[in-house]
Amino acid sequence: PWNDLSGKVVMVTGASSGIGLEFCLDLAKAGCSIIAAARRVDRLKSLCDEINSERPRRAITVELDVTANVAIIEAAVQIAWDSFGRIDALVNNAMPTLEWNHTFNTNLRGAWLVSKYVCRRMPDAKQCGGSVINISSAAALNRVVFRG
Repeated sequence: PWNDLSGKVVMVTGASSGIGLEFCLDLAKAGCSIIAAARRVDRLKSLCDEINSERPRRAITVELDVTANVAIIEAAVQIAWDSFGRIDALVNNAMPTLEWNHTFNTNLRGAWLVSKYVCRRMPDAKQCGGSVINISSAAALNRVVFRG
């Protein structure tokens, strides 16, 4: 929806490594101010130092464990908000590796493997075609706006 990202304030969870870290670097290159949030603050510091080397106070760290209790999460968001006076976008990226593996294995790998082996057998049953129906959230197809 935005053609120009310069000046936007973006909070990225799971920013200490992997995709989250890369999101932060790319968004900073596009002109965004970055709120890098994760459990591993030591890793966030070097990320923010790299981003801030070009322009100071463009990236900040916020310690955030997305599995923590509500009060801790709300306090972390308040710190993030107060740092720039707003948050224009949130990138929900945090997910522990085991949880990611389970989600991936269930929703993608599992569906693919079952489909693969069912579809291989469909011709053996002398069927006139067949169907595979995958159920997913409508949010995967459309952007969803939450008002709050």
